[in-house]
Amino acid sequence: PGSFPLVLFSHGRTGMRFSNSLLCESLAARGAIVVSADHPGDALADWLLGTFVDNRTNELGRVADANLLLDALLTGHPSFEPDITSAIDRNRVAMAGHSYGVYTALATVAGRRGVAPHPAVKAVVSFQGYTRTLSDAALARVTVPTLLMVGDHDHSTPASTDADRPWQLLTGAPTWRADVAGAGHQASSDIGLYAELVDHVPNLPEVVKAYFAETVVDAVGSELRPWRELLIEQIGNTWAFLAEVFDLDDADAPAELERIIASGGLRLQRR
Repeated sequence: PGSFPLVLFSHGRTGMRFSNSLLCESLAARGAIVVSADHPGDALADWLLGTFVDNRTNELGRVADANLLLDALLTGHPSFEPDITSAIDRNRVAMAGHSYGVYTALATVAGRRGVAPHPAVKAVVSFQGYTRTLSDAALARVTVPTLLMVGDHDHSTPASTDADRPWQLLTGAPTWRADVAGAGHQASSDIGLYAELVDHVPNLPEVVKAYFAETVVDAVGSELRPWRELLIEQIGNTWAFLAEVFDLDDADAPAELERIIASGGLRLQRR
């Protein structure tokens, strides 16, 4: 019984609605309603089958997807059970995303290409975010609290191209930046788990094996810390951020965050 914050999650390029299931389920277990959907034209099936769209179409579609989902969840829609939509705290709505999913979140808040900013989103959480196609003006329009999770071994969206500029331009209060040691681009996804399972799946298509071979280097490797450890730290940091921003009744969240920081795996800047 009661009402709970909503977290709308946007997957990265070539992702799926369940690419970050461990992260999403952990946030749900802590007390959020988490919704994740495929982005048509940029889901894994589109890339495997050759039906993917160009960048501009993808960016337009992602913002449209987010607006559609937010409106359906917050005003009610036959696709969603009433006991879910009625439990959403409409004053505590966040968007989160991985990689290109961070573009989705920030562009939905800022407004993009003729689409007005969505007024319901009160916070953003970025996991290894892709932001380079957002203008300075668009980033400056993001005035809601934002958490930037940055991997120091992220070669796809390194800090120099995708985190340093947002950190300077975002004006929400608070804004946090967490630099995660030993984290690659897939540090928040399920790719580490897939790497452990892929050899045990019979008759896996070669194209899928090739995809995992290409992406697994961003999740596991000699220069990266264990993926479970990285995921636990990011979940704890995210929940502490949401607990502060949304004034959630969770006295353990700040203490957990301080333990994570003390372990040395995460450097947190707050303003």
